[in-house]
This record gives sequence, structure tokens and C-alpha cells, in this order.
Amino acid sequence: MISSLFLLLLMQSANPYGSPIDPVLRPADVRPPAPANNPPAPTPAPVAIPKSPQEIRFNQCVDQATDDPSSGVIAANRWQIEGGGYLARHCLGYAYAELLDWSKAVPEFVKAAEGAGAANDDRAANFWAQAGNAALAKGDYPAARAHLSAALQQNRLEGLPRGEVHLDLARVAVAMEQYDEAKAQFTYVHQLAPQDPLSWLLSATLARRMGDLGLAKADITKAAKLAGGDPAVALEAGNIAYAAGDTAGAKKFWQQAVQFDAASAPAEAASTYLARLAGDDED
Repeated sequence: MISSLFLLLLMQSANPYGSPIDPVLRPADVRPPAPANNPPAPTPAPVAIPKSPQEIRFNQCVDQATDDPSSGVIAANRWQIEGGGYLARHCLGYAYAELLDWSKAVPEFVKAAEGAGAANDDRAANFWAQAGNAALAKGDYPAARAHLSAALQQNRLEGLPRGEVHLDLARVAVAMEQYDEAKAQFTYVHQLAPQDPLSWLLSATLARRMGDLGLAKADITKAAKLAGGDPAVALEAGNIAYAAGDTAGAKKFWQQAVQFDAASAPAEAASTYLARLAGDDED
């Protein structure tokens, strides 16, 4: 849920020609390709456990916040007044997050996480993770680190969800210019979520910024295997090639970024770099 809720905008950084890719913020829509193998044989469906009225309303509230965030805010506030407790708080935070109103989303997620923890609800870990992600989007990095750490301390997250928390901690560390800490966090991410192309893309970018071009090339190669048609991956591959002095390679990758999705922000950046390369050649 963390990835789908909070895919963030691109951010300027000091890369070859001012590339917008930075480990602090997530490039948009990096997705692994759909598996080509046949689906597994169906297994017997588990016995359904009837949901409580509270859980049914929670699902309805979140659905409404997804479809129409503004009406979701109204519905969540009404439910809170009626005694919806921490689930109503979470729905309200979700609606504010859908509106990109991070200042209002963060405290609601925190209250939801605290309430879930007091109720011994295992979702407290997810709620803390969402609070941290929202605080990261807001730019409140100390709060983001505290909330993300609280998510890990619940000892309820495993695999990809836990890896996503470490990914956000890596982004926090980059934002606070603690690059060694960010690199350490990426080690956890790659162990927990090795099939996440975004993590390899961002760790490649960080390695390039730290001057470790060997690691940058290795990581961007892994990202390309998982999401080779993504313009953000091609853009960063070009950035790494340019940093290594391979102008021809940089041109090839930047051209690929444009070919993959000419209207995307990475492709627009690649187009700018290609134009500047052409200008350099003319000079």
C-alpha cells in the first residue's frame, strides 16, 4: 500500500546536466513487467470470516477517499464524530494524502497508528509507515525517520512492506545528507525486496552521486532487467554513462528514455541533455 499511495514528484539535483532524478523522491510509475509464466493452479478458497460493521465502514471510507478525496474527508470526519476511532483517523489521513495535503495527513496517520497500537491491531505498523512516508513528502525528515522507525519497531512488517520502510529511511538519509546511512538502508531494501526496480534505480543514483560508478552501473543494470522500458531507468543509465565519460553511451540511453515515453518528466530531461550534447558538438 505504501508504494501506491505515495508516489512522489521528481526533484532537481546536481547531476550531469541538472537531472531531476534524486534518491530523495520517487520517480513516477516504475513498475516491473508482468510475469510471463502461466498462473499457478487455483487453490481452495479459505473460509471467509464475516467482517465487523466497523471494518466494513472502514473499507467503504477508504474506497470513497480513493474515488473522491474531498468527499472522503467529509465522510471520515463524520465517522470520527460518530466514534469511528483510529480507523476513521486513518481514513481521514488517507483522504488528505490523496489530496497531497501532507500537513494534515501526517497527524491523522500518527493518531491512527497510536490508536491501533493501543488496540493491539497489527495494522499499527502500516499506519506508522504511512505517517513516515507522508512526513517525508512534507519535508519533515526528523519526523519521517521517527515514524518509520516506529513502524519497524512493531515487528509486524516482512518482505516488501518492510523493504519499503527501509527505502523511505534511505530517502530520509539522503535528504539529510547522510549518504553512508542511506547506502546501508539500501542494503536492507535489496535483501527484502530484490524485485523492486525502484530501489535499484535509486541506489544506482546514490552510488553515482557518491562517485562509486562501478556500483552505480551494477545497480542500474539490475533496475533495467526489472523495468527496462521505464524512461527514468534509461535516464539514469545515461547519467551514469556520462559521469563515466561515455558520451556515446549517455546519448544512447537518453534517446531510449525519449522513445519509451516522450511526455514523461525523465524523457523531457533526457531531451534537454541531448540538445545540450548537440550544442557541445557544434562548439
